Amino acid sequence: MGPNPANLARVPNLLASRIALSGIQRSNRGLLAVQVQLASGMQFTRPSENAIGASSVTVLDDLIERRMQRGTNLGQAESVLNSLDASLGDLSDILQEARGIGLSQIGVGSDAATRQNQAAVVSSLVQSLSQIANREQRGIHYFGGDAHGREPFGSLLNGLRYGGEGLGMRADLGLASDVRLTISGEQAFGALSARVEGDRDLDPAMTASTRLSEIRGAQGVGIRTGTIEVEVNGTVVPVDLTEADSIEDVRVAVQNAMQTVDPLATIAIDGATGDRFTITPSAGNTVVIRDLNQSNAAGDLGLTGTFVGGTTTAGVDIDPKLTGMTTLDSLSGVSSPRGTLRLRNGGQVRELDLSQFDTVQEFQNAVAGLNIGIRVEIAADGRRLDVKNELSGARMSIEEVAGGSIATELGIRSLNLSTRLTDFREGRGVPQSTGSVDPVTGLPDPAADRDIRVTLKDGRTIEVDISTCSAVGDVISSMLAAASAASVSVADFAVGLNADGNGISIIDNTIGAKTNVESINNSGTAEALGIAGDTSTAVLAGSDQATVAVDGAFAHLMALRDALLANDEAGISFATQRLESDLTRAAQARADVGVRSRRVSDASSRETELSIQDMSLRASIQDLDYADAATQLAALQQQLQAGLAGASRAVNMSLLDFLT
Repeated sequence: MGPNPANLARVPNLLASRIALSGIQRSNRGLLAVQVQLASGMQFTRPSENAIGASSVTVLDDLIERRMQRGTNLGQAESVLNSLDASLGDLSDILQEARGIGLSQIGVGSDAATRQNQAAVVSSLVQSLSQIANREQRGIHYFGGDAHGREPFGSLLNGLRYGGEGLGMRADLGLASDVRLTISGEQAFGALSARVEGDRDLDPAMTASTRLSEIRGAQGVGIRTGTIEVEVNGTVVPVDLTEADSIEDVRVAVQNAMQTVDPLATIAIDGATGDRFTITPSAGNTVVIRDLNQSNAAGDLGLTGTFVGGTTTAGVDIDPKLTGMTTLDSLSGVSSPRGTLRLRNGGQVRELDLSQFDTVQEFQNAVAGLNIGIRVEIAADGRRLDVKNELSGARMSIEEVAGGSIATELGIRSLNLSTRLTDFREGRGVPQSTGSVDPVTGLPDPAADRDIRVTLKDGRTIEVDISTCSAVGDVISSMLAAASAASVSVADFAVGLNADGNGISIIDNTIGAKTNVESINNSGTAEALGIAGDTSTAVLAGSDQATVAVDGAFAHLMALRDALLANDEAGISFATQRLESDLTRAAQARADVGVRSRRVSDASSRETELSIQDMSLRASIQDLDYADAATQLAALQQQLQAGLAGASRAVNMSLLDFLT
């Protein structure tokens, strides 16, 4: 409150009192406001006191709260990734220890008793590794992939089953791209076999309900919906397909457009291929379909072109994808009625009659329901089916039953013509002699490169060199070529895959005692291929040496344990060698986790710095300057005292004071 007006004494007492009271009240209000500021530490506590500042503070409060939450999330993520990194370190330590045991048990100095004792140690390492594989933090299992809510590894039959799926749990941490906080058991341990990949494109036919998102499109980039033009005899009708979701939506929209001019024009799914549209204008009419402006819909749907009336013209293949809802009857090359296939794993044998299933999803569920550690997946490219062995320590096979062909038609038979020889015997492969030299002349000796001898019942022999073979089909071709070179007719001798089960069959139609198949030149090839032996029947059905095992840490530790128990030095050496790849895998997984952890750590530091900046800016707007406020408080107190004193004197004056 400023000084009292100079003419205060020359006004009525009531007005003077009111003026004095108003000044005192202003001083009191100012004093109260400063006291509130000092008590709260803020320049304003209500938006009405500073509308612009309050608006800025509200925005900053929201931003700071978000940053604090992100900081909490980043801290949690960093904790999970650090624990995951430590678990991968423990994994590497166990693998190193197992590798050391394996190396120590190869060669002179080890006997059956020593190896049996070491097998007990390796068995304990398997248990320790399973505990590491199921580690979790706050319900997040590190090695479960996307299925992080449950233990990824569990005992099944005589092995260890991996039940996780996906690459890892994504977390939205406010970064440019999401960070995965978990990894798959496959990435860390090698928990699934990946060998049985479908060997053929199943090329499913589309139906009216097929969604456009399940189509690759004629240009291989999916279906980009937009507006197209349908021209019938010069009359142009625009067709908006932006809201189309299924093949039927497209068909109805285009047909309605054509029939505005040509009531008999039709568009349908090609009944012959099932992968494209056909358009049939009525006689005398011509339909032209093209994209409008920047649209790509007609091109993606394979409809761009001119369609002449009176005939049916097919569009371009739009390549439908394989999905869980794809019907088995719509798969290319699958016969009807569908047959039965056999699945083996972990010593269990199951047969599935596929005629009882309608869709791919039903088939997948049925295989999972067998509970023998076999998983059927749709390949990432949506073209084929893949079968995976989930059971470490077990051997899986997918076989035909009694001359059937359904496993081959689906492309999932585990031993087929394209199976690589390097996949036989759990990766040991098939021995192949090559480059032999005559010890006397020093010249190449082709006869010493021959690997297999087949002695027919009539006494004729066929010697086979498979040195140039890389797959089962190559071996069969080489055997047939060798038979032809030995003047053995196709009617007398044939080679193929077993009609029932897996393996290579030798068919001998000659007359005699027995058919005999053996390795020559110490190759061991016939045994590796599973065809060594003899039979008095027409068919020598070989055994399946290309069973599918999980190529991972658990499987290799179990193999090392079993080889130690069996006192099998070759098996110990092979298992120890395979542990090298497990160590490499663990190191790569740890490096990947380290990169993620570094990203999260850097992001956490940035969030902390930005939070400090935001809080500093908020403080500059809202926080109180105590020195300035204290000065104002002292000034207002003096002002109030002065106002009270001045008002008391002025109000007490009367006319008599001026007369004297």
